[in-house]
Amino acid sequence: MTTSLLDPHRDMLTNVVGTVNLLESARQLSPQAFLAYSSTNKVYGDLEWLRYEESASRYSLPDYPNGLPETLPLDFSTPYGCSKGAADQYVRDWCRVYGLKTVVFRHSSIYGGRQFASFDQGWIGWFCRQALEQRLTFRRGSPPMTFTIAGSGKQVRDVLHADDLVRLYTSAYERRDQVAGEIFNIGGGSANALSLLELLTLLAELLSIPPLQFENTPRRASDQDCFIADISKAQKLLSWSPQMDCRQGIMSMLEWISSQHPGL
Repeated sequence: MTTSLLDPHRDMLTNVVGTVNLLESARQLSPQAFLAYSSTNKVYGDLEWLRYEESASRYSLPDYPNGLPETLPLDFSTPYGCSKGAADQYVRDWCRVYGLKTVVFRHSSIYGGRQFASFDQGWIGWFCRQALEQRLTFRRGSPPMTFTIAGSGKQVRDVLHADDLVRLYTSAYERRDQVAGEIFNIGGGSANALSLLELLTLLAELLSIPPLQFENTPRRASDQDCFIADISKAQKLLSWSPQMDCRQGIMSMLEWISSQHPGL
């Protein structure tokens, strides 16, 4: 999202033009192909109109205890939201107009092995790496190098491990005739929702280290305070639910990052 703000034209070419090129290639050359599109919760905008409650560690949505459904109004925000949302609608419409087998998944936060996270993308992996680096300084008896978090740290996402994501796409392929043209909100669901502060607490616990040291920076532009996907539609139509809880998944993420950086 932050990259799109710096170069909106490239973002549009990648997400909109690139997606239409794929749709047209499939329609003209392989009309029986199944195309699953990885969309984003940003198609719903900043969600500032929702009613929030704030606790010591997180924001919550009292009017949506089971998460946010696909019936939320679209409200594209940021160049990234606009380009992903436009492509999202192209994918859906190529099923309605041309009969191409397509499905749209509006994702919350995905993480897992082989996600090479950065400051701008893959927040679970990024903060796992920061925690491992602080553990190393604790072991050496050196003062930890602090990292930054944007905003209060109370912003919430429901996190989904890549293994569960693979099962989701496999299920959609197996049911491609039944779910063609459908849109699904996808994440770990309310059982796997974490605020950034809660993630940092969990990381310190899993690594058996003191509380992580960080500094707050200003809130990111267009950051949603809370997004938790209502996954009931996917449960019903795809017979799918996450199997890896966030505690187990984050432990596996720590192990994978450690395997890539033996010094940690």
